[in-house]
Amino acid sequence: MDGVWPLIGRDEELRRIWAAVEGSGDGSGVLVAGGVGVGKTRLASAAVAVLAKRHAVRWVTATASARTLPLGAFAQWAPISQADPMMVIHTVITALTAGDRPVVVAVDDVHLLDDLSVVVIQQLVQRGLARVVLTLRSTEPAPDTITTLWKDGFLDRLDLDPLGENDTERLLSQALAGPVAPATSAEMWNLTRGNVLFLRHLVRQERDAGRLVSDVGTWRWTGEPVVSPTLAKLITGQLGSLTEDTAEVLDYLAIGEPIDGTVLEILTSPHAVKEVHSRGLIDMTSDNGDIDVRLSHPLYGEVRRSTGNLLQLRRLRGRLATVLSTRADPTPAALLRRAVLTLESDLRPDLGLYLSATATALRLHDAPLALRFADVGHISDTGFQGAMLHYWVLTNVGRAQDAFTLLEALDQNALTIEERRRLSVMRVGTLCWSLGDPERARQELAIAKLAPHNHTSSELAAFEALFESVQGRPEHAIAAGNVVFQAAPSDMAFVLTSCALVIAHGYSGHAAKVFPLTKRASALVATSSDASALEYGIVYFHIEAMFIAGYLQAAEQVMTQFVDYAAHTPGTIGLFVSLLHSYVDLSQGRLSAALEVLNRANREFGTTMYDRSAVVSCRVYLILALSHRGDGKRAAKLVRDLDTLNPYGFLRSACTLAKAWAAAAQGMIADAIRLARKSAVIAADRGHFGQETMCLQAASQFGDRTTAHRLNELTALVDGPRIHAAALHANGLASVNGEKLAEASRLYEEFGDIVAATDASAQAGTLFREQQHHGSALTAIERARTLAGTHRALDTPALRRVGETTPLTRRQREIVALVAQGFTNKEIAGRLGVSIRTVEGHRYHARLR
Repeated sequence: MDGVWPLIGRDEELRRIWAAVEGSGDGSGVLVAGGVGVGKTRLASAAVAVLAKRHAVRWVTATASARTLPLGAFAQWAPISQADPMMVIHTVITALTAGDRPVVVAVDDVHLLDDLSVVVIQQLVQRGLARVVLTLRSTEPAPDTITTLWKDGFLDRLDLDPLGENDTERLLSQALAGPVAPATSAEMWNLTRGNVLFLRHLVRQERDAGRLVSDVGTWRWTGEPVVSPTLAKLITGQLGSLTEDTAEVLDYLAIGEPIDGTVLEILTSPHAVKEVHSRGLIDMTSDNGDIDVRLSHPLYGEVRRSTGNLLQLRRLRGRLATVLSTRADPTPAALLRRAVLTLESDLRPDLGLYLSATATALRLHDAPLALRFADVGHISDTGFQGAMLHYWVLTNVGRAQDAFTLLEALDQNALTIEERRRLSVMRVGTLCWSLGDPERARQELAIAKLAPHNHTSSELAAFEALFESVQGRPEHAIAAGNVVFQAAPSDMAFVLTSCALVIAHGYSGHAAKVFPLTKRASALVATSSDASALEYGIVYFHIEAMFIAGYLQAAEQVMTQFVDYAAHTPGTIGLFVSLLHSYVDLSQGRLSAALEVLNRANREFGTTMYDRSAVVSCRVYLILALSHRGDGKRAAKLVRDLDTLNPYGFLRSACTLAKAWAAAAQGMIADAIRLARKSAVIAADRGHFGQETMCLQAASQFGDRTTAHRLNELTALVDGPRIHAAALHANGLASVNGEKLAEASRLYEEFGDIVAATDASAQAGTLFREQQHHGSALTAIERARTLAGTHRALDTPALRRVGETTPLTRRQREIVALVAQGFTNKEIAGRLGVSIRTVEGHRYHARLR
């Protein structure tokens, strides 16, 4: 990374340079113009390196120090004793053009040439003695002679723009020799705006500081950037000399851009604003008659903030906040902006402003910003509403224990009856979800129901329904939920009950009943402040219900609608929203995309407590993604503490199924089938027939030929396309019918389960091959490999068996798979419960075959 960076996104520019130098036109070369750091020198040197194969290249670097000397840039070709300037120029030109090959003279930073050196360039070009490649800093005045050359058509002028966002991502990936997380690439582009010089310095300093790290093979950037002295010096040099007035313009924008042009002129002066604009340091855009002013590059603000006088910047924030407070702008963005400026200024704290800003930031899913306002404003001391607001902020940043402590500290004697009811609900909910202790939550609920003020609480009744779902008792949950619905519940009670029923119906395989529930609940979430905090739960369980039933297109639509407005929010909400995306990616076999999010989420969930059920589900789906890719060793590690991590009955079957997939990824097919059957029994005992279908389908994918009878029964109990594909799959295995397996593969693909479609097609291929139906075998195997695809990189037991040139026994297949993962004979013997000699024997016979 510290060597020469690759040249990315400049193919068209390279072609233009080569055409200008080698073309048959009237021109004699090219002038590459651009700002500091856009890559002019890198582009010119790359172009010249290719030209050097057919030309004699003279490379010249102009400098400010050499500019003080006549022909300073061409000193190595200038005679020491010659006094006549014209004779010196003649001698230099003769020396430059000597030899049999055509000459290319490349001059870097042509704006720094002395006058006589400029004459040399002029003569070379106008007399056709050599072709030239010149670079020019566009913010500096070019010598008049050079300007004339390109205006008169002797030179082709190429204005070089910074790299775009996609090219910046490609450059980072190649420079770092590995994939870069999209969010990291986007953040670096936003900060550097494609300036390669700034980007290179930023990457080096962030990597050396340990903030840019390779995480499971993908580079990620964590923390806030710190502008290094070297980078600050580069940017300060680009800003040039600043007067007190022009520096103040930049400082105001550094702390509060964008700023309305009129406001900026009130705070500074029209002359200062005009001056920095003429120098290209600020940009102005018009919107509905208003003029928004911004710094022309984000790093200008970083440098001004990091190198400015802190007391002066506090004063400027106070002045800007004061002016903005007099202007009518009711938008949430204006409120938050003024609150942030006030928070960081020399103004006195404004508690009312901080309360409003906390609520606004939380509504916009920016929990970290809301926490800043809540902590500084001590809003929990302002009464019950302030304490509830602070509670939700703490919950949304994953500080569940702090949130629960805040609830416990409230003086119930000072609360109204309605406030006491709400406090009871918050305590029960925090224990159940955030702290992951449903049993303690149930005890808390029982105590709360005894209080006189809670006898008619529809929220607590809703929690009773929710507990039945959480513990895996869907029939009880549905009965309790119907009672709540009949009692005119509050908004929060309705949404809580809806969550309970979505879980119950989704896991039971009645996905069709989920749609009307989520539609009304989502409408309440959008309009009710009490219910808005439950939005994620509704979306999450809705998507999971669609996933279980096989309505994957519907799941993707729900996910997309939610992601469109919440995917990039900071804090835990943004993390959970990205999880929704990863679930859909996983189901459709997009393993790389799913793993990128799931790996990060699993790591970050280790430091936050927000929703234990999502933490468990994240771990389950991560194990599935790793297993589908064949990474059994890591999947096995993640399985070890899964039961301890999960306190919820409704997720027990999913956790057991994850263990089955981890065993399958290690090649332990007998164990995988046993665990898949066990997970199906757990689901069936709870009436979770939809989840049972998922478990039996997995057993079929592992090669179990005993699942057909039960799956045929489930077709009468479960709705959605998955059950029909899974039943056909199982019947194909039971009847040794490759055609049924091939048809099951097509059904899986139709509703979007690419992993199952791949496995069913691979099993069809294996079966056709055993039956000597070679044409059908080749078709099915090729279809499986196409579905698996290089971009999906699937590696399942069914696919591995297709790749065997000669058949192996199940035990041999298990041992070979474990050997491939690096296990020793002793470790394999311990895992399979056989002797080391038996392992050695199976390995020997597998080799012979």
